Amino acid sequence: MVSETSTRHALETLPRSARRVMNHAHHVRRTPCTALIMLGVALGGGLFAAPIARANPPDTFGLGARSTALAGAVTADVEDFSAGYYNPAGLARSGRMRLELGYFYAHPELRLGGRDNEVDDVRGIVGGLVVPGKVAGTTFAFGLSLHLPDERISRTRSIPLTQARWELYDNRPHRIFLGVNLAWKPVDWLSIGGGIGFMSTSETRLEVVGEIPAIGAATRSRLEHALRTDLLSVRYPQAGIQVTPNDSLSFGLAYRGEFQLGLALDANVSADITLGALALPIYFQILTASINAFLPQQVSFGAAWKPVRTLRIGLDLTWVDWSAYKAPVGTTDVRLDLTVPPAFAMFVSQPGPISGSRPVPANFTDRFVPRIGVEWLAVETSNLDLRLRGGYYYEFSPVPMQSGLSNFVDTDRHIFSAGAGIALHDLGKGLPGELLFDAYFQSSYMVPRTMTKTSLLDPTGSYLAEGVIWAAGATTGVTFE
Repeated sequence: MVSETSTRHALETLPRSARRVMNHAHHVRRTPCTALIMLGVALGGGLFAAPIARANPPDTFGLGARSTALAGAVTADVEDFSAGYYNPAGLARSGRMRLELGYFYAHPELRLGGRDNEVDDVRGIVGGLVVPGKVAGTTFAFGLSLHLPDERISRTRSIPLTQARWELYDNRPHRIFLGVNLAWKPVDWLSIGGGIGFMSTSETRLEVVGEIPAIGAATRSRLEHALRTDLLSVRYPQAGIQVTPNDSLSFGLAYRGEFQLGLALDANVSADITLGALALPIYFQILTASINAFLPQQVSFGAAWKPVRTLRIGLDLTWVDWSAYKAPVGTTDVRLDLTVPPAFAMFVSQPGPISGSRPVPANFTDRFVPRIGVEWLAVETSNLDLRLRGGYYYEFSPVPMQSGLSNFVDTDRHIFSAGAGIALHDLGKGLPGELLFDAYFQSSYMVPRTMTKTSLLDPTGSYLAEGVIWAAGATTGVTFE
């Protein structure tokens, strides 16, 4: 998909330093190439900054009311639309058609040195469907899973490498997640599934053209700019199995592949510095490529046990390959073409070469995430089931101590969740299935962590990172036999 943005919207997508210069470029009257150099410095400063790199939103907040209330400890027995993220094999587990739709909201309160970082709230739509069928006496199922923020489909912000920011939470949830999967149940005790997850990336081209008058000219600079962005899809594999040896025990294994959302920006400035009838053509180009979002490959193993019919206990352990994390410092190349004719020799000096930048290792470490989820059938009647749910998981931070120039902020995280689900069944011939209502509440406690700098001259200095994240959501759905 290609989007042509208006001037005002285009400026909002640029780094702050570039926007400041662009907003005033039409009114510059300084030395012959002041406006161009200011614009080049602004663009260069913004592009050399580090675009914040993130993973996908279900990693942060979960997907689906039931699965999130159980802290994601559902690899062994998930069967609703959230199986498209947790374990695609679960789509064929029940053999029933399901259609679900819901809403979620998350409010971060993240602080550095006691000051709120004003990380944006996240809210939007979740939902999906499961469509089963029979082939040669075995069950097949198709599943679609969706996480859709309602404010923006994707966000990219450039922040200087030295500026402290929450590396795994600032941009991470502001993206669409779409999972498309197929599952097969060849025998009653085995389900196999797999498919593709989709995310979006972008390629941007910025062009600035116009004229800049030389010293003493009565006219003002005339510069026009255009921003063109291509939104592209990135795909990565998902797969899983579920084994159910009996009615009280189930096991699951799931794999989610690595993906990288690249950010490419080609910024071009072409202008003529005019002095009467003479014109000095100048061309300035910046090419930058970086990883705007990164999801490490993951492997989850889970088990679900029912010691009694009304009680379900789930345990999961997930390995996350954070050591493969790509640092968000982009590869940047700069080109400046400037040929000074004799008429301009007294006004313009040829600048030296401008160096680019190359990525530096982030040195993140792998982590194992333990999860536990408990579900209790509290009420059971001929027309209504009420289930109460709770869960907990722990994520230790993969980010090393930021004692040098970089400031990738993160802390260990304790996540607590609770929820409830109501199923209305036997509603008559008009609905030969169930009507579902599920809701959850989630609280993430960020363990306080002090980042201590080794140099007393560090521009950022040492700081304390801490905070909480509140989240809640609900879904409603129907099932058909």
